[in-house]
Amino acid sequence: MAGRSASVERSVTDKGLSDFFRQQVVVNARFWLERIEARQSSAPLLHRERDNVLKALDWALQLETAHKLAIDLLLVLHPYIERQGAWTDWERFVEIGLQISRRRGDTACQAASLDRLGELKRYQGDLTAAANCHKGACQLSSAIGDVSGYAHALTNLGHVYRLQAKYTQANQVLEKALLSYQSCNDLNGQAFAHTNLGVVHFECDQWDQSLSNHQAAHQLCSATENLEGIARAQHNLGNVYRAQGNWRKAKSCLRRALDLYERMHDRLHLAVASMDLGTAYLQQGQLELAETLYHQARKVMRKVGYMYGLAQTLNNLGLVYARQQKWEQAEDSLRRSITLWRQLDQPVSQANTEDNLAEVYIEQQKWKAALDILTLALERLSGLESTGRIKTLLIEINEHLQRVRTSIRHCS
Repeated sequence: MAGRSASVERSVTDKGLSDFFRQQVVVNARFWLERIEARQSSAPLLHRERDNVLKALDWALQLETAHKLAIDLLLVLHPYIERQGAWTDWERFVEIGLQISRRRGDTACQAASLDRLGELKRYQGDLTAAANCHKGACQLSSAIGDVSGYAHALTNLGHVYRLQAKYTQANQVLEKALLSYQSCNDLNGQAFAHTNLGVVHFECDQWDQSLSNHQAAHQLCSATENLEGIARAQHNLGNVYRAQGNWRKAKSCLRRALDLYERMHDRLHLAVASMDLGTAYLQQGQLELAETLYHQARKVMRKVGYMYGLAQTLNNLGLVYARQQKWEQAEDSLRRSITLWRQLDQPVSQANTEDNLAEVYIEQQKWKAALDILTLALERLSGLESTGRIKTLLIEINEHLQRVRTSIRHCS
């Protein structure tokens, strides 16, 4: 990341700076803050001026008289940087912002910074740290009566619970967040809560409820001309239609999402949507198109450090290779996916990929290898909340186990 992030950590008043330079730091920070806030969509501006904005932020964080402007600029910049990746570098800025907010006694900014730090922890796979950050942000926002900030942190907490497969808890906190957003008439916030609720329902195979949530999010974001929210809604609607087998609507929604992500220079979600469109092609047997999109997505996800997306893309590439009977490549891709799911502590996704690997073994009549990995996958799911996705996965694993055991008996 451009800028002088290492020097930010001093964050002290430098008496060697001239008064003129101090004034210029303040003027520069205020200039970028006002310019970004004045734009409906700041992504094109930030894409062109990213280095200059980061330098302005860096200096403002070092100058005590510019700290309030620096924190405001940091929070405005966060959504853009979040979409670009480089989260480890950006995390240093957010942590300094959090320290400054604490020293200043600015509870609202402290809560917001802590909430944003939780988002970065989540992207990097540290779900325990992410949940703690969001819980802390909830407590701080609640203490000062910041309803919208409280709801935002609560929605992020629901996102973490979903990733931990705690679907009942996720649904509870997200419904609570939605009510909080409604109480303060925050339309974009309501869309944010609907989006996360929709993904929870999606992962529980509750298609109608998921569709309703994403349609509500699309309507709310359209009313506020929130392009980012519209893109996410189109993206999620495409995934629901894909799950329902409505290929025409699925591809149409995903392509609209891709167009919007491209316009906003949102390379992270552009990669995720490319992966999802690739899955639509995979499910229709258009393997070459799927493989091309997966490779494109994998490169971006590896570069930005988005391990969840990379694990899913490797899983999907394994399925493509298996359909092409490229067994060695299929096994390698699926094993790498399993390793990432294990590192990310995602037992459901890990069990799903293990089941996919078992199918590859079955096709090659590697019965013992298939039996071993299916047994592990079954054990991995024991004790987890029995959602639609887990029930479906258990049925598939048990069917494969029965086939393998039968084949082993016949070979004996």
